[in-house]
Amino acid sequence: MEEKKSRKKLAFGLIIVIVLVGIGAVRVGKFLPTIGALDTPANTNVSQYYISNAYEDTHAQNIVTAVLADYRGFDTLFETCVMLLSGIAVLTILSAKEKVPQKSDKEIIEYHRTSTFGSLLMDGAFRIVVPITLIYGLYVLFHGEVSLGGGFQAGALLACAYLLNPIVPKFDVKRKQKEREELGIITAGLGAFLFAFTGILPMFNGGKFMELGKLPFSAETEAEIHADGILMVEIGVMVCVAGVIITILEVVLERTDFND
Repeated sequence: MEEKKSRKKLAFGLIIVIVLVGIGAVRVGKFLPTIGALDTPANTNVSQYYISNAYEDTHAQNIVTAVLADYRGFDTLFETCVMLLSGIAVLTILSAKEKVPQKSDKEIIEYHRTSTFGSLLMDGAFRIVVPITLIYGLYVLFHGEVSLGGGFQAGALLACAYLLNPIVPKFDVKRKQKEREELGIITAGLGAFLFAFTGILPMFNGGKFMELGKLPFSAETEAEIHADGILMVEIGVMVCVAGVIITILEVVLERTDFND
């Protein structure tokens, strides 16, 4: 009975928040320029500056990476914080739900002995999926400056590799289930901290918050320092995203009985 009341209160609170946010968005929207209007500053000045000066300012060949990790670093920082808060929210809400009874070590070993993907070829292929996914995730991270990719995509790939690992057939391998929820959210917090710390560092070298060109690194040009700062930002985003995804899925999976 008390649980139902708490759920009703939570649902009522969420409805109020959604309504207030909607009203605020409508009110604020009246003062904003029309979406897609060609005479807005974003189209007449800002976009052209990004296109013309992105490489010179940031040393990043991919303009999208330069914009997200440098020019609009504040936006990306807040997006990363939102990811972290979402993981904390899911962990907090679902922690009240009882976990599904864990399998014994004997049942886990038997599962890995009998569970296959239908053929020896598929079993062998899935054994190398995890390391390949990890390598590709790192490739996406470090290649984000020159082509498609970046911290968000790399974080999702690393989380997938981590979560695929338990289902890959491992004969005679004893896998003990551990508490990983807290570890995941702590990892996500460290990623967000690395991002924020990268933004704070320039303030100790005569710069402003998120002024990556003022990072206390040694390089021939300021643009190269920008590039190093962008990489630190992307690593922070990657770690945060991976930690949040792992946390959410671990929380859900440990409280879901798939045999029902």
